[in-house]
Amino acid sequence: MKVAITCDSIISRNHYTEIVESLCEMLPEARLYCFAHQAGHVLGHIEKRMITSTHLSKKVKSEEDFLKYTSQLPFLANNLFVSCEYDLIINISNGFSQGIRKCDHTRMVTYLYETSFSKKFKKTLFQKFFFPLVLAWSQKSLSHADLVIVSRSELLSEFNIQNKLPEVIPPPFRISDFSLFPSTMFPHHFYAIEASGLSLIQARSIISWMTQWGFNFQFIGSDEHLESLKKEFDLNKFFGNRCSGELAPVLAASKALVSFNANSFPQLALAAMATGRPVILIDELKKWGTGVGIYFTSFNKDVLKRSIDEMLSQEAEIDSKKIRAFAVEFHDIKFKAHMKRIIDSFAQKTAEKT
Repeated sequence: MKVAITCDSIISRNHYTEIVESLCEMLPEARLYCFAHQAGHVLGHIEKRMITSTHLSKKVKSEEDFLKYTSQLPFLANNLFVSCEYDLIINISNGFSQGIRKCDHTRMVTYLYETSFSKKFKKTLFQKFFFPLVLAWSQKSLSHADLVIVSRSELLSEFNIQNKLPEVIPPPFRISDFSLFPSTMFPHHFYAIEASGLSLIQARSIISWMTQWGFNFQFIGSDEHLESLKKEFDLNKFFGNRCSGELAPVLAASKALVSFNANSFPQLALAAMATGRPVILIDELKKWGTGVGIYFTSFNKDVLKRSIDEMLSQEAEIDSKKIRAFAVEFHDIKFKAHMKRIIDSFAQKTAEKT
């Protein structure tokens, strides 16, 4: 059985492209189709295969750029044709790529990861006019799939796809990169603050609050937007974006991770939980679930302090294994195993027909 992979875009390394990469690891011979591809920006298994894209590859440099062209996607999807030689398409969608044209006999499984429609970006008058039409096209094109899988249950109502009897499968995360350290190994004397999701003004407020409360802290993750703060404060307060080997012991040594990053999948939070540490997350991340060791807050001084106090009041009962158990639900091995079962079931059906 020949399998192809379709997706919205391959522009930069993020969690969405990591899901596509997981499939590429499983299906080393699969050809990849997408609306936009920035060659060389995403290394690894993805770049090792043939990738067919549209003229948007020459125009877009970021996800924000890509969203500016949403009004063109229905037209481009109709012209981006997956060859009839393929028996099955595995589609990883942010709301668009399930509409890429295919042959009638080609089966398709769509994994709806997120919906880019929910992303806030400034629309032109032209984009505002076509936006409802694109949304309707996106909704209708889900009917092209023989099976729809969603990353979280809220997407079922958002896209009204109950009639497809969709499955809910958490997206993959490489939990094996983050070991569970013995709880006595570190003093847990500081709070790790995720830099992504914080504006310069908000980061300055966090510094002021943590200092006032007498809490040690360290910003962690991508922090290029906080360069001016680094000139004012000790550089040791900014750990930056490191590989998982360097990141894991720092997260394991923290008292907790505090994150206000609602712009993407909570990878850093899962990494912290994989090492057995609790997390304090912004309320919007409740969509990915709640569990032991997860506390929620908003960007408000009093609310954040209450969340920290709640976590501290339960600190003596923290069970690092139970905290890690939540992250294990997102294990990439579980995701791959589930996708393999689905692919095998379609392969069997194809074999029976022949």
